[in-house]
Amino acid sequence: MIRYITRPDTAAAVAARPRCVRSLEERMADEMRELAFAGDNVSVEALVARGWTRPTVLRLHEKAVAIARRKSVRQVA
Repeated sequence: MIRYITRPDTAAAVAARPRCVRSLEERMADEMRELAFAGDNVSVEALVARGWTRPTVLRLHEKAVAIARRKSVRQVA
């Protein structure tokens, strides 16, 4: 006799798991915030000096800037 066992939808199970790894944009945003709060200018050269490659910086900088600004702005009310 053959028995079939149904499994839960794997796509829903994968989507429900919390992320353990931060995205590259989030990592770059943290680097940008560290540079800014240390009083340094945030530039491509500064990020390259911190270990980022120039093509990666040029590809990810827009999303990373948005994330860094969102994390840096605090609403006080």
